[in-house]
Amino acid sequence: MSLHPQSQALLDALAAEEGLSLPGDLDRIRAEAHDAALRADRIGLDHVADVDADGVPCRLYRPRPGAPVALYVHGGGWVLHDLETHDVFCRYLAHRTGWALLAVDYRRAPEHPYPAPLNDVQTAAAWIRAHDREHRVDASFLPGIGDSSGANLIAGLCVRHPSALDFQVLMYPPVDRRAELPEDEANAALDGPGMEWFWEAYAPGDLGDHPEVSVLGADNLAEHPPAYVVSNEHDVLRDQAEDYAARLAAAGVDVLAHRALGMVHSFWRQPAAFDASRSTVTAVGALLDAQRSRMR
Repeated sequence: MSLHPQSQALLDALAAEEGLSLPGDLDRIRAEAHDAALRADRIGLDHVADVDADGVPCRLYRPRPGAPVALYVHGGGWVLHDLETHDVFCRYLAHRTGWALLAVDYRRAPEHPYPAPLNDVQTAAAWIRAHDREHRVDASFLPGIGDSSGANLIAGLCVRHPSALDFQVLMYPPVDRRAELPEDEANAALDGPGMEWFWEAYAPGDLGDHPEVSVLGADNLAEHPPAYVVSNEHDVLRDQAEDYAARLAAAGVDVLAHRALGMVHSFWRQPAAFDASRSTVTAVGALLDAQRSRMR
């Protein structure tokens, strides 16, 4: 299938931007994305607050008192993005699904490579389990939601501590450091060299082979919680994300896998630009509700 017109529009917009490159322009890229996010319109919720999760800065989004809560881990190659760049989307996700979110401001590579980001995600998950009632949310059933590198961190947490989460939503996750990345001239949202740089920033050298990093090779997949795995048709991570879903299923894990036709990397967190984002958010909300009902 060809690129969806909305995907093409994103690629055209990216191509028109001033050329910045990693690693030389890392600070500027971070700062510009952060500042642009602060200027964006956002949905009001019942309660939004920055919290300290045992030393890990997080932001709690609560659409209503007593809402079930999910852990949210943002993407950006373990290097880019922060609470502000994902604030608009997290508000939208909480509003549309009725689920509260604890968004994790984990330490970023390359300043803080593996295992620091994963340690922060683990700490935040344990903290919300212990402190949900005082923040008027319900973590008795705790899903993890991650996009791209954030999905890798959710999956890595399940390798480290399979009972840390009760469900995992993995949006186009990178799961195999040594995978040969396919060439896709139609996709400029994420290219092979860029992904290689992100991998090396997060898990340099032999660290990339650790099963908490290259989760595709983990030997405890049968212990993992149920999962929803989304891949993009036009994405260098497509094949490994789908391989991971198949490995989980073969290990006996309850898995739903979905290839977003015509989509490119990052579509999920852009509901204003992608119809598929809005429909996938609706699907995630319904799936979380159903899984929570089953587990109660």
